[in-house]
Amino acid sequence: MNSERHVLIRVDAGMGIGFGHLTRCLSLCRLLIELGTTVTVATRAAAPEILSRILKAGASLLQLPGSTVAERADGPVWGAQRQRADADAILDYDPNRQWDAVVVDHYQLDINWEQSLAHATKRLIAIDDLANRRHSVHVIVDHNWYGQGTNERYSGLVDENTQILLGPRYAILDTRYVAHRQTREPVRTPPERVMVSFGGTDVGNQSVKAVRALLDFPTINVEVVLGTRRVLSDELGDVVRHPRVRLHIALPNLADLMSTVDLVVGAGGTATWERLCMRLPAIVTTVSENQSGVTRAFHQAGITTWLGTADSVGVADYHAAITSALAGELPAPPPIVDGHGAARVALAIRPPVESALKARAATSADQASFVTAGQRGGAGPPAWAEAGRLFTQRIARGDIVEILELGDTPVGTRHVHEGAECFALDQYVDRYATILEAS
Repeated sequence: MNSERHVLIRVDAGMGIGFGHLTRCLSLCRLLIELGTTVTVATRAAAPEILSRILKAGASLLQLPGSTVAERADGPVWGAQRQRADADAILDYDPNRQWDAVVVDHYQLDINWEQSLAHATKRLIAIDDLANRRHSVHVIVDHNWYGQGTNERYSGLVDENTQILLGPRYAILDTRYVAHRQTREPVRTPPERVMVSFGGTDVGNQSVKAVRALLDFPTINVEVVLGTRRVLSDELGDVVRHPRVRLHIALPNLADLMSTVDLVVGAGGTATWERLCMRLPAIVTTVSENQSGVTRAFHQAGITTWLGTADSVGVADYHAAITSALAGELPAPPPIVDGHGAARVALAIRPPVESALKARAATSADQASFVTAGQRGGAGPPAWAEAGRLFTQRIARGDIVEILELGDTPVGTRHVHEGAECFALDQYVDRYATILEAS
């Protein structure tokens, strides 16, 4: 496999933007490096803890002019001139560079930025959550599910030849989630240990409200996670001194801690998929109405418990939801996130030069990999539930059910239905189907 491939990732992070974009991009970065890729991260972030995370992931750093201090994740798309200036700063870094792939994860950049970089790369990939602007890319990745209409979210926003990787199958998580998902102890009901995590910056100032409510329940121990010490207010500092509370700041990932808790009280975003991967029930408050689409859809589908937006949620709301959790009334998350989404996206960013599919017998632990294989992102709870029921039945009967892998990444399934072999393959590996069928 060629070890001289070069990938650029464009991402920002900071107090207003948050850390979700950076977290998932660094998960991709580490996997791409494992595939023998040289990765450069281009960012306007300047905070030492952010730059340190990038360098620790093994990437080279390209600091762009400007600042992220006053930015907000839900700010407007930049004008065309500003986008071209951002792209030019990257091109000036190495005018002769031909990137094998450029990945952009940024709500303020769209087709203007992408077209400005098109001549300097063989492959453009956009990671998006909003579907609110046009893209000119080879691949678009959106791991969200918004209910009915999810599959049409990018209609008119991308070219017909754009490969769309849509839905929970492509949730970009740290590889530690795969290991912990397979080895963690069952979630306890009623919950004994609860994590409070409202993202890297807790924009809605919800942590203190949640902790105050939790401390009214003497059987619960509380793990509070903050992305940076800068958000530790005096009020929150007082409540985390309680003997049943532990404070964690700037954890490299949440997988280790999530594997020990029974419930999460927190925000939406990337954490949604981390919780689903670990099969953790959740009580969720979102920052604003326009960032609540996925959370609302999962709430309406009975998958999570959404209390509302930060401006309307108080201690009493958390208290009521925690009371329901202690009574065993919160919904159990379905098995739809297997933790391999980042590896799938990495394969789409730089497809293997030479590789063959391998098949292995499925086990009960493969349910999430089976349920989402071959389904478009908007399949939804009824389809997920039906696929899960069929998978459980087939495993119990001892039917032939196989997981198809590239390396260690599940990319499809093969099973026998009414005497016929049925295949389901992710679209970016379709060209390997003939290798499998001939093997």
